[in-house]
Formats: sequence, C-alpha cells, structure tokens
Amino acid sequence: MKLRTLFFILFLLAAVPARAETDYLAMMARESEVKAIATVSKIQVVGNNADGTLKSVTFKTVYAVTPFIPKTFTGGCKTLESRWQKRGEGMIYFNPRPGQKVFVTVTTNGGAITSFTPMNVELDHVIRNEPYRLVFSHGKASIAPRD
Repeated sequence: MKLRTLFFILFLLAAVPARAETDYLAMMARESEVKAIATVSKIQVVGNNADGTLKSVTFKTVYAVTPFIPKTFTGGCKTLESRWQKRGEGMIYFNPRPGQKVFVTVTTNGGAITSFTPMNVELDHVIRNEPYRLVFSHGKASIAPRD
C-alpha cells in the first residue's frame, strides 16, 4: 500500500508542468506532514526507469518541526544515476547520501520527499527558532529575510 501511494505521489509530481512545478512543489513542502532535521540512515533502490532511479530513503530524526514524527521515517525520491537515464520534464531529483544531515519534508511517513536541503548552522538556527522564515522552492528550503 505504501509503495502504491509513493508511486502515485511521484507520478503527480512528474505530471506537473515545468512552469507550475515551483509553486506546486513549494505548496507540497509547506503542507507536508513530516518536517524534520534528520540524518540519512539507509537508502534502498526500489526501481530503475528511463526517467530515474526510485529510492526509498530512511531518516533518523534529529529535530522534529511538526508533531508526532517517529524516531525513524521514510520518504521516496528519484535520482539520476546512469547515462541512459534522462531527466524528466519538470521533475525534481534528490541525491541522498548515507550519514548526510538534512532538513527534509515528506508528504507523509512513507510518502514522497517534497524538499531535501543539506544542513548548515544558519538553517539549523532558523528551523529551531524561527521556522516561519522558511521558504520552499525547487525542492529546497531557504531562509526568508527578516521583516
């Protein structure tokens, strides 16, 4: 059931036209149930296709922004790994690595990754103290200037 949901969400993300992708993906990231600083603990290849490799990524929670986040959670994403794979129009690809500390948003535990941003000191501070300043675009989180 979880794989079917993941494939459906990834299909929806791929079906969005390139111009609308930023707003749509940003909306998906803002509305994601899972928002957390986490460490990539495991990556499993689910399938290889012409438009990328589908992966299931397991994360270990470091700091949960949204409530009820388990100690470990999973999210799905696509990566480009081979020369025979071609970038899909409007598709966002992530490149998770084991041990990588990131700020990640996932539609729901086991769903699609909607943003994936490597951590830095400034981002860590804003996530923990001023999360309202987070802005999402092109599958990444950034920091809005102070008012």
